[in-house]
Amino acid sequence: MSADSTHDPDFHQTAAKLAKLLAFHCVRNSYLEELHGGIFPDSKTGDYTDVKVVSPYGEISWNRVGRISDAEMKQLIEDIVNRLYTYLFHLLTRGEPDRGIPLPKNWSPPQIEDSIAEMWFEGGSASNDASDAQWID
Repeated sequence: MSADSTHDPDFHQTAAKLAKLLAFHCVRNSYLEELHGGIFPDSKTGDYTDVKVVSPYGEISWNRVGRISDAEMKQLIEDIVNRLYTYLFHLLTRGEPDRGIPLPKNWSPPQIEDSIAEMWFEGGSASNDASDAQWID
């Protein structure tokens, strides 16, 4: 791919469409939906400093509470990876389905995430503090 193609509006439209398709079909409609379900507390102050979680060991300020356990995070990531793999496998081997692929409505346009874009630039920061990260050649 040439640098000139990044200035092509069709290229940006295709990249934006693919990003939304992947987020909608592979992330949003995943185990994340189960984690998102339930009752979310309201806050009179608006910053949640007035919300507490009561445990057998005492109260925990809402702003200090972990929202996803390690086991839930593992399940979420594995579900997303499996969904992304399935989606990309079929898209790359069979193309877009004849009936099309539904797009989400009313989502904001995607933006370039610098921490990911840096992987493509020499001298860019390629550090990742995730101990399970592996570089793919």
